[in-house]
Amino acid sequence: MRLGELLLQENVITPEALEEALESQVVHGGRLGTNLVELGLLSEQELARLLGQQHNVASASGEMVPDPRALELVDLNEADEKDFLPMRVDATRMSVAVINPQDIETLDALAFRTGKRVVPVVIPEFRMNQLQRRYCKAFRAMRAIDMNAVRPSRAQQEAEKAAEAEQAGDLISEEEFQSLYARALTGGGAPPGAEPVLDLVEMVEEEAPAPIVEGYVTEAPVEAPPLELPELLVPEALVLDEAPPPVPPQVPAVAPPKPPPPVAAPPPVAPVRPRAPVVAPEPPPTPLTFAEAQAELGRSLDREQVATTVLRFALGKWKRSLLLSVQGNLVTGWRGMGKGVREAAVKRIGIGLQGPSTFRLVRDTRSHYVGPVRRDAASGLFYKLLGGDYPTTAVILPLLVRGKLVHLLYVDNGPGQLTPPDVGELLILSQGVNRSYEAMIRRRKSA
Repeated sequence: MRLGELLLQENVITPEALEEALESQVVHGGRLGTNLVELGLLSEQELARLLGQQHNVASASGEMVPDPRALELVDLNEADEKDFLPMRVDATRMSVAVINPQDIETLDALAFRTGKRVVPVVIPEFRMNQLQRRYCKAFRAMRAIDMNAVRPSRAQQEAEKAAEAEQAGDLISEEEFQSLYARALTGGGAPPGAEPVLDLVEMVEEEAPAPIVEGYVTEAPVEAPPLELPELLVPEALVLDEAPPPVPPQVPAVAPPKPPPPVAAPPPVAPVRPRAPVVAPEPPPTPLTFAEAQAELGRSLDREQVATTVLRFALGKWKRSLLLSVQGNLVTGWRGMGKGVREAAVKRIGIGLQGPSTFRLVRDTRSHYVGPVRRDAASGLFYKLLGGDYPTTAVILPLLVRGKLVHLLYVDNGPGQLTPPDVGELLILSQGVNRSYEAMIRRRKSA
């Protein structure tokens, strides 16, 4: 049974909440459960319980700390690639946090390599992302939930608009935001209302731990006393310090053969390490014309194709372009292209909209902006991640889906450069983005 069907069967959410979460999933990506928690429509604990019920395995939620001995048994790069992380280990088994307990091939391969019985424990997707950031140094896109924030649901949006002036004094300060952002980058952060640290092992039946886990010693080794060897009796003929017996006189002395000339020893050869296979770099994306971009948007099947199309079109007019996700009072990095733009750096972008800023101006007015970007702590970090200083001017364009601001398109020509204000085609293209998302939402609901 699918998670959405299970949620409705258990009367945990309403059909309207499920519909809103499906729309959010199409626009912001991630799994259905992540979007439900992020919208404040479902608690993390309830989500974990239902995931365990859906897959018939143990489940866990809340902050988690893996056992370092368990991490040493696996390749962390593979853990990042396959979305798993070992949490506990004893003499015979290993508990492994997963988001897909049905990936039997990965679990069987892990059991074969470690010689342990692997016990899968399902956890929410966003918790796995946080663990991967902290322990595997993985680059996962930031989300509002990583900053202890939720995206306002439809009902909340109306209430927030009415109480916006009253709530202005309750917004967190810039220092508090920077602290939350730094914690989120290292994998921390819990959704509002989440219970403090829930130990993963509490979800799995325990066995008595062994003092030694297959070569991993839990106590300091005890030094054995030195062995006392008996004194060896050496025959007199073998004592090297004595002179050899004299040669009998009746045996004529024979000149020893001339030794061969010394042969120079070959220089030591360093061991040859197998070289890693050289992966050819992907060719840079080619810009799209306006007509080509419109056609590509009409054929887009997911949000990643939409992002690629928009960025490739912008690449033909500007040197740098980024797509950012708007999630309540938080702007996070999603995709980027252009000179010096690194995807890993884009995924680390997090801009709070608590105080006055150019990004907040675009969000509040829902109108495009052309001009210099306001210099503050958030924008300073933004340009630091882009690897340069402020441009002279930049263009920021809001992208709306069903009247809701979901993305910001940012373009410029690099540090200290002017940015052409030619946004006419971008404004038309933004309508194509809205239509593409509308079609994807209809397909997702029908499925």
